[in-house]
Amino acid sequence: MRNLSLSMISVIALAVAACGGPSGKDIAMAKQARYTGDKLAIFNATKAVVEAKYKLEKSDETALGMQTKARWYTQDGVLAPGSDENFQQVPHNAIRVVHVVRMLPDGDTWIVQDEPLLMRRVAGSPQPEKLELGNASVPGWATGQVDELQFEIYKALKAYEVKAPGGIAPAPAPAPAAAPAADPAAPTPAP
Repeated sequence: MRNLSLSMISVIALAVAACGGPSGKDIAMAKQARYTGDKLAIFNATKAVVEAKYKLEKSDETALGMQTKARWYTQDGVLAPGSDENFQQVPHNAIRVVHVVRMLPDGDTWIVQDEPLLMRRVAGSPQPEKLELGNASVPGWATGQVDELQFEIYKALKAYEVKAPGGIAPAPAPAPAAAPAADPAAPTPAP
C-alpha cells in the first residue's frame, strides 16, 4: 500500500511538471520578438508585467528601462532570509537576482530584454561574487525565472508584435562579417 501511494505521488508530481511553464520554442519566440507601436504604451505594458511579479527599484520611461529590487534565493530557488541591507543574514551560496528590463530600438521596431544581474553570497566575504547567466554554476531556476519573465512580457505585448510573412517573428539581424585578414605569404599583385 505504501508503494502504491508513493507511486501516485510520483505520477501527480510528473503531471504537474508536464503542465509547467513555456516550452523552449516559446522562450525563443519571446526573446527574438519585435514590437511596433507607441513606445510608451509598450513600455507601460512591459512595466505592468514586471510589477505584477517583482517590486521595482527604479523605472525610467525616458530611458525605456526598469530594474527590480534585489531578492536573495537559496540554491533551491526559495526566497532566502536577509537582504542587501542585512547582508549577514543571507545564507552561504544564496543567489541575488535583479531583473534589468529594457526596450531597445531595432530599426523601426523594439526589442524587450531582461538582462539579470546575478550575484552569489560567499561566506566570510564582505562582497558577493558576480555571476553571468551562462555560468554553469548558476542554478536552473535562475535561468527559468528570466525565461518566464521574458515569456510573460511577450504574452502581454502580443498586440504589438511584428510578424514576418510566415507568421514568425523575424530573427535578429546578423552582425556584419569581418573582412578576412590579408595573408602575408600571398604574392602582391603587379601594378
